[in-house]
Amino acid sequence: MLDEKELERAIEHIVARFDEVNTYYITKVAEQVRKIGELNPSLITRINRITVMTEMGASITDITQRLQLATNMSIREVMQLYQTALNDTYTDPRFRRALQHTELTPADRARLTQYVQAVSVQTARQIVNLSNTTVISAPYRETVDRAVLAVSSGLTDYRSATRQSIRELGHNGMQVQYESGYHRRLDTAIRQNIIDGTNQIAQHCSLMMGDALGYDAVEISAHARSAPDHEPVQGRVFLKAEFERMQSGLPFQDVDGRQYEAFRRPIGEWNCNHIAMSFSTRHSVRRYTDQQLEQWAADNDKGCEIGGKHYTTYAASQLMRKIETEIRREKDAAVAAQKAGDNVLRRECQARINALSREYTAVAAASGVSPRRERMMVEGFRAVKLKTNT
Repeated sequence: MLDEKELERAIEHIVARFDEVNTYYITKVAEQVRKIGELNPSLITRINRITVMTEMGASITDITQRLQLATNMSIREVMQLYQTALNDTYTDPRFRRALQHTELTPADRARLTQYVQAVSVQTARQIVNLSNTTVISAPYRETVDRAVLAVSSGLTDYRSATRQSIRELGHNGMQVQYESGYHRRLDTAIRQNIIDGTNQIAQHCSLMMGDALGYDAVEISAHARSAPDHEPVQGRVFLKAEFERMQSGLPFQDVDGRQYEAFRRPIGEWNCNHIAMSFSTRHSVRRYTDQQLEQWAADNDKGCEIGGKHYTTYAASQLMRKIETEIRREKDAAVAAQKAGDNVLRRECQARINALSREYTAVAAASGVSPRRERMMVEGFRAVKLKTNT
């Protein structure tokens, strides 16, 4: 199974490539807004409008090409990542003893390889589809149209008139538009698709290999700060039939006879960080003791106080993830403001970044969760120093 930190680094490397395109997109739009603001109202003639639209079209083509290049490069890396996940299945200690007595047949290995190839193709199609449904031209055109209208109307405070558009540009970035009308930032969508695919391979390949070796149960992975719905089952062992009941949203029990209430979210799906791994009640040894699992649950429940409210350690870590996202959005907005020449908006963004950073530090200190400041990095962002009373 892939080490969590190794997986995180691999995913961050891929997502960073899309972040670069996102920054480029924000920069191109903001720079054009700045150019429009330098025009005299009397110069916004039909010819000038055509020039503006031509520049916008060239920029959109450039951004789209960069996005396609990032997509193609990332797909190759995702396939390598998935192959690593398969290789880790073969070397999983859970299977070491069984493999000393039973070898996988060529047909078994072929099925595992075919499964990984199928998931790789599925994820590749999803990434391509996400890239193809990324909204670029519409928000670009809307932002430019507002800028042209602000100039042609003769507004004396052009920066104020375009400030909200620039802020939205940075906050939203490149977004995926789903058929339902729901929008999501491209980097977030890409990240989740890769994680889902990796977990899918790790879980299903382990279960397939267990079937080939005659394993009769599954063990749920475990970690500190578990989500509340899956915390009772993490680290426990379940016969296959009971695991199927678990995944189907029915009540179930573990091999020791403990009874569990049904839950809706299946293991390994819906943004779940747990994975079900094959387990043999004859050959395997549980990875986590009851004492370890009980200690994690107690520490999680103890949690901390934040702003006069009790948070489990899991809830505090989720709050930190939310703050990280908000800081990245504010930094993107600050980049857009800088390129658009709006120093007022840039200072406003910096003030929010400073406030969010203080909150982040306080939550980390109270909860004991290690800060992940690398998750808040944005290419092109440069902090500005604010006056004490800002």
